[in-house]
Amino acid sequence: MALNHQNSTFVVDALYCSEENWDEEVGEDHFLEEEQNQLYDSLQTNGNPAGARREAVEWMLKVNAHYSFSALTAVLAVNYLDRFLFNFRFQNEKPWMSQLAAVACLSLAAKVEETQVPLLLDLQVEENRYVFEAKAIQRMEVLVLSTLQWKMNPVTPLSFLDYISRRLGLKDHLCWEFLRRCGRILLSVISDSRFMCYLPSVMATATMLHVVDSVEPNLRVEYQNQLLGILGIDKEKVDKCCKLIIELATRVQGNQSNKRRFSSIPGSPNGVMDLSFSSDSSNDSWAAASSVSSSPEPVSKKSRSQQEQLLRRLSHDPSDFLSIPR
Repeated sequence: MALNHQNSTFVVDALYCSEENWDEEVGEDHFLEEEQNQLYDSLQTNGNPAGARREAVEWMLKVNAHYSFSALTAVLAVNYLDRFLFNFRFQNEKPWMSQLAAVACLSLAAKVEETQVPLLLDLQVEENRYVFEAKAIQRMEVLVLSTLQWKMNPVTPLSFLDYISRRLGLKDHLCWEFLRRCGRILLSVISDSRFMCYLPSVMATATMLHVVDSVEPNLRVEYQNQLLGILGIDKEKVDKCCKLIIELATRVQGNQSNKRRFSSIPGSPNGVMDLSFSSDSSNDSWAAASSVSSSPEPVSKKSRSQQEQLLRRLSHDPSDFLSIPR
């Protein structure tokens, strides 16, 4: 299941959030909070839906890596599934329904974002317990589309990353590398239903701070203040989300350290992400990235120094940037 370096990264343009639409994005982000909390509560009241969601999301992430789909495709697929679960009640005697929904949601996300989409039968790889006919998947796709009212371009954490990174003064290859790392963190944690409690903007902020903290802890406070100022979000919620990311990273590190002794092939979505970390090419393509700010305001000497610090650390071997292990 080796990942192609070129295809394993998501396209920055796909994440771009223009300033003209920024207020709309932020407004919709905050509008989602009540709905997300309700969905999370509904999953926790019954262990079966929560377990079914995790299994479905983990399968989608494996297939996403198998076909080298973008990070945005995976995030959209999970978003579709979560919103569908919120509006559609599965019957316990039909455990295959959640898997069918996962196939349909991933297929729809791939059709939205990818230029090449496998046939529906070919999409069902990676230890799928059930294999569905194309007609069954197509009917489920229609059900998902109608349930979601054809709203297939939702606000996600990736909606915020490009805009915020540019506001922080990151540019060109530095911006691209920073976004790439943030995207990988998101993919390694979204199967945990606890992240459903957090707004996309909070998830984006916590993810970016985790990357900054991993490469240059001394810059965390300054970048945190800038991020909170840009988005106007609650620091306490961001801190809780950051702690949850660290908790998962620590847990994965313990599990993967044992698995690496016996096998080079990952057996979980986190392992798939870890494999993509270690299969990166050299850092030549982004070692010379510019630290000039894209913000219209003049960049202070302090800000330039911070950006140069971050650039130097980002220009190191990719293996040392994240606490989630390779």
